[in-house]
Amino acid sequence: LTTGKGGIIGVIIGVYILSKVEKALKKKIPDVLDLILTPFLSLLITGMVFVFLIMPFAGFVSDILVAGLSVIINSSNPVISIISGYVLSALFLPMVLLGLHHGLIPIYAIQLESMGGVSLFPVLAMAGAGQVGAAIAIYMKANKLGNHKLKKIITGALPAGVLGVGEPLIYGVTLPMFKPFITAGLGAGFGGAFIMLNHVMATAWGPSGIVAAPLMIPGKIMPYIMGLFISYICGFIITTLFIKDDDVNSIG
Repeated sequence: LTTGKGGIIGVIIGVYILSKVEKALKKKIPDVLDLILTPFLSLLITGMVFVFLIMPFAGFVSDILVAGLSVIINSSNPVISIISGYVLSALFLPMVLLGLHHGLIPIYAIQLESMGGVSLFPVLAMAGAGQVGAAIAIYMKANKLGNHKLKKIITGALPAGVLGVGEPLIYGVTLPMFKPFITAGLGAGFGGAFIMLNHVMATAWGPSGIVAAPLMIPGKIMPYIMGLFISYICGFIITTLFIKDDDVNSIG
């Protein structure tokens, strides 16, 4: 058995089975013994099933998912590279919001071990750049409308976004307005497609944004920076096209 092999998939299945086992035991065990025996037997039964059945099965499923994702990420077909790069970058902000982005770290490690570099990290880093472009578009609209509160929020959060810390912009600007949260992802997709098409890889992973440029393999630093600027520009343009005065005035 490999530690943590099943990951979050195994945990989800295990918790579901635990809930079913507990309900079944409650119907069989007398009330006077329920407080002691039900939790004990629920954990004992589910724990055995979890270790010897659920986690190996979940690990098998995880291996299939990782292998499938690796085929997409490492494809030599430019059409597949463009589409996969766009989709991955566009969907990364919702993954961050749900906390699912931490589940990608094992894939980073597998890529680094097997390929000598991480191709997924630079693609997903474009999501933050798209959000920066969206924030600049909102700032310009807020400046035009005289929304000083929103301008102040963006001014404080934007430097962190450029340096790869996206949460201040997510929770302070784009998510409360919602529409820019979507347009930022749509803009980031173009940068992700460019990154994937140019096979940009990193030697490690960490904060994204401009500070991640030194992490790229030799010869790929400039394409990475170009991808950032593509995401900035596309995020700015798409947000400018779709954002309305009422959206900006919803915060202030």
